[in-house]
Amino acid sequence: MTAPVLCAVDFSPDAEAALLWSCAQAELAQAPLLLLHVIHDPAASPGFYQRPDDGWLRPLADVAEQMLGEFLDRLRQEHPDQGRLKTLETRLVPGLPAGRIVEVASEAGAVLVVVGSRGRTGLPHILLGSVAERVVQIAPMPVVVVKRAATVAADADQADGGRK
Repeated sequence: MTAPVLCAVDFSPDAEAALLWSCAQAELAQAPLLLLHVIHDPAASPGFYQRPDDGWLRPLADVAEQMLGEFLDRLRQEHPDQGRLKTLETRLVPGLPAGRIVEVASEAGAVLVVVGSRGRTGLPHILLGSVAERVVQIAPMPVVVVKRAATVAADADQADGGRK
């Protein structure tokens, strides 16, 4: 079996751009595509999966699985010509994102890791750090950081009131 391309997502627009880029890259390399979401360890990020439309407390893994399904369903509808979205393998793992991304990539024998980046700067970057930056630092395999198109980012920021 050919070594996979691993794409790690957090369901953001930047992750969407990374996944679409990964699909194209996997197609070019004729490699399988492995889609990974790391379920944040509750001690590290309590309340990360709060769903405003759902008042029930549910295990993080259940909510993450639902969010991953919705994320993929939406992308499959929006990009019906992208065959890799139909054939990719998905994995959900608990832990801290950067380390688990590299761990899963190594275990899978991934030839490439692809992550999205929000491009935070200044105080938000200092306080929140960058999963993408940390993956680049610790991964033994090549890592590609994908940013969404500038016009899409500007539209999203405009809709979000300029908050990053």
